[in-house]
Amino acid sequence: MANFQEERVPLQAGMADSRATAEAEAGGGAQPENSLNHGLGSGYEVACCVCAGAGCTLNMATVQQGHVGLVTSFGRFVRTLPPGRHRFNLWSESVTPINLMTNCLDVPKQEMMSVDNLMVKVDAVCYYRVVDPVKAAFEVERYAYALMQLIQVTLRTVMGEHTLNEILTERQKLNTRVQELLDHGSQPWGLQVERVELKGIDIDPNMQRAMAAKTEAAQEAEAKVIQAKAQRDSAMILVDAARKMDANPGAMSLQWFETLRIIATQGNNTTLILPDNVQVGAPRAAAGKR
Repeated sequence: MANFQEERVPLQAGMADSRATAEAEAGGGAQPENSLNHGLGSGYEVACCVCAGAGCTLNMATVQQGHVGLVTSFGRFVRTLPPGRHRFNLWSESVTPINLMTNCLDVPKQEMMSVDNLMVKVDAVCYYRVVDPVKAAFEVERYAYALMQLIQVTLRTVMGEHTLNEILTERQKLNTRVQELLDHGSQPWGLQVERVELKGIDIDPNMQRAMAAKTEAAQEAEAKVIQAKAQRDSAMILVDAARKMDANPGAMSLQWFETLRIIATQGNNTTLILPDNVQVGAPRAAAGKR
């Protein structure tokens, strides 16, 4: 086993250095042909210098604002071009524009499983931009497609770490978590994820009805508890009022007259109710004096 590991180390080192070696050689196997093409391109520039000002030559490239041009010579990167009009060697160089503006990716809706084994459908939108055009062009193929796949995988990972209740109530927390993972995964590609937003979270209709029934039951239970507390407090107040009225008979008379006033003034009521005895305590006191 030790010998096998010793044999693998030089092989891995050679594979890691193969790219650097290829870049250092710079196409040396076709150096005469490369030099010939480069010379023909230089001659074309000299012959067409009169027409260059009118833009009639093919060796002029215009880079739009918000973009950068990557110049490659026989497939090897040599320099970048800022926005504007530039001249390049038609026979040996090519210019590839890279968009540096903020781009938007619309992530289609897909089914995911939460940590409590419930299915949800989630779609999102991602805003990103290229911060290193060289890496975006040469470190990954079709960086927009690669980022789209990374977003879908990351969404599945994050949704699988939370319950359905957390997915529905903690959307901002999920957005931040997804953005952190995407930004970390896309940095080697020269990309920066600026923002990720979950547009919609859909659940099964049966689950929606179950959650609605659960919420309704909880609301009804809370309402019953509140009503029972109110009745208890009302009963305690009435008991206290009855105790005080029993200790002071005059208070009962005043309450009785107030009740008569309310009955007589409600609506078009013309009925007058008279008590059989409105004197409480006074007649007995007078009789005692006689």
